[in-house]
Parts: sequence; structure tokens; C-alpha cells
Amino acid sequence: MYILAIETTGAFASVALAECGESRGGAECRILAHVEGHDRYSHLQNLTPQIGQVLSDAGISVDDLSAIAVANGPGSFTGIRIGVSTARALSQVKGIPCVPVSSLEALAMRAGAKAGRLICPILDARRSQVYGGGYLIEEDGGAAVLKEVVKAGPYTIDEFMEEIRDYDEVFMMGDGVDTCGEKIKEIRAGGIAFAPEDIRYQRAEEVALLGAVRFAADGGVTFENLEPEYMRMAEAERKLKAKQAESRAAEQTEVNSNG
Repeated sequence: MYILAIETTGAFASVALAECGESRGGAECRILAHVEGHDRYSHLQNLTPQIGQVLSDAGISVDDLSAIAVANGPGSFTGIRIGVSTARALSQVKGIPCVPVSSLEALAMRAGAKAGRLICPILDARRSQVYGGGYLIEEDGGAAVLKEVVKAGPYTIDEFMEEIRDYDEVFMMGDGVDTCGEKIKEIRAGGIAFAPEDIRYQRAEEVALLGAVRFAADGGVTFENLEPEYMRMAEAERKLKAKQAESRAAEQTEVNSNG
């Protein structure tokens, strides 16, 4: 089977195509083609040509695909929307199942298995906040198995560092390292390693590999059921809800004063 994978949650959009077969771990895959953009946050212009390029490089068509794996968040709100919308459109037109994949889990898979090491992908959520999680990667019959031990979610960097304080060896990944690295060093002097830039950021290849395992396990979802995972409201939505709450409070005050 062929799995098309889309990753748009970070600064650079990427697309991969994997050929997969069944194995003990659920799916055994090889990457046939991969392309990554070089222009920051240019997903809208680049994603469709990237999809066309990986299909062309592999010599297959959209009709040959078994599933579309997409990183559905967390990360860039705009990037998530672009990736999820593109996957939905392809799924609806071609009747291909979708497989949502956590961007944090896919990023953690880039680190590779090492006994006792906690893998912590952290994505910049601005205002000294991150989307983060903590994972152990273990080998099971030759397949890498991901185990979540620190719940994925939105944290201040202080909150996240408190969550991982009991782990002696921590490997941190993602653009949260870029924005919060100095703060992390202030909080904790030792036991922390930052991923080098060549494996620090999100990439579609790991989305393909995780997507294949999930697809083998549950068959994916229809386009109507593919949902983004923002982990928190966008700034505009927060402001709108705050304004609505203020209006309701003012209306209630007026009713009370007139009553």
C-alpha cells in the first residue's frame, strides 16, 4: 500500500510517500519520495506542487494511494488548517481514508530509540509557552514503539520543566528549543540535550511511518471526521470569546439594574 504524508505544522512544509506492507508492528515501510520546502510558512503556495512532485518521483498517481496521513497538530494554526484542508479535499474527491498523526509524536520518532532517554518535542506557542509531551521510544520486534509518559498539551516552559524533573536524561526537540533554550538552561543545569538542527524539526517521513501503523490498526477516518488538534484557541478566537463574555456580563448587569 502507498501512504501519502503531509506535514505543515512547522515553518517548512514537507510531503512524503511511503510504500508499506504488513509486519508484526502493524506496517513495514520504506520512503519512496520526500520533498521539503525552503521558504518559511509558504505552505499555501508550495503544498500542492510538493504533493505532485513526490507522486511523480515515485511514478504513481493519486488513485494508487491507500491513505493520506496528515500531521493535524499542534503547531502553527494556519499550517494545521492548510494541511488538514488539503488532506480532506483529496480524501473527499478520491475516497481515500485519512490518518491523523500528532506532530509531537511524529517529531519524537526522529530521535530514535535509546533506553531510559525521555524524548521531549516542544513547539513554540509564544509568550514563553510550548506545546509539549514526553515520550519513551522502545524497540519491539525491530519496530519502534512510542510510549507517552508526559501528557501532550500546552504548557508554560516552567510547567513543562516541572513535569520532566524526575527524568535524568532528556532529549529536547522542536522550535521550542530555539525560543526557550536559554530559559531551559536556567531552570535545569544538567541532564538536558538539545537535538541538532538536522533532526530538530517536523518532517513528513515520520508522519508517513506513524500513519502507516495507525492505518493498519484502525483503517483511518473519513474526510468528515478528520479534525485539527490546536490544543488551545487561536488569539482571534480568544479575543472574540472574551468580548462575547463582556457583552453578556454587561447585558446581565443592565437587566439586574432594571429589575
